[in-house]
Amino acid sequence: MPQKLYLDECTSVLLTERLRQLDSQAALFASIEHATHGLRGVSDPEQLKHAVQTSAIFITHNIRDFYWLHRWWKTLQAWDLLAHPHTGILAIPNSLRLDEAALDILVFVSQSPLPLIENNMYVFKQNQ
Repeated sequence: MPQKLYLDECTSVLLTERLRQLDSQAALFASIEHATHGLRGVSDPEQLKHAVQTSAIFITHNIRDFYWLHRWWKTLQAWDLLAHPHTGILAIPNSLRLDEAALDILVFVSQSPLPLIENNMYVFKQNQ
């Protein structure tokens, strides 16, 4: 089933374009949205909330802040203060080249079966 992606404003718009090129038939990605198209300057929690509301996997370079936001989200769920899980966070280091980042996302999403992404955060590593 094709996935929806939502890219944080800290990621390059070029990453959005590269992902579309790699999946030109929309076999893996039903939609790819970038924060600069309507949500520029919105807080990190609002960015993640938007991804949840649109059922999109969240892509970011902001590993530190979203690690803590992910932990808070799970904590609020454990305390029954937040009903819905988030739709998943893929965190990509800034040091990863654009083409490499796009390919890593493509490979991750094309896994069968897809790893449990809902309410989880995956941090990509720089290849040696």
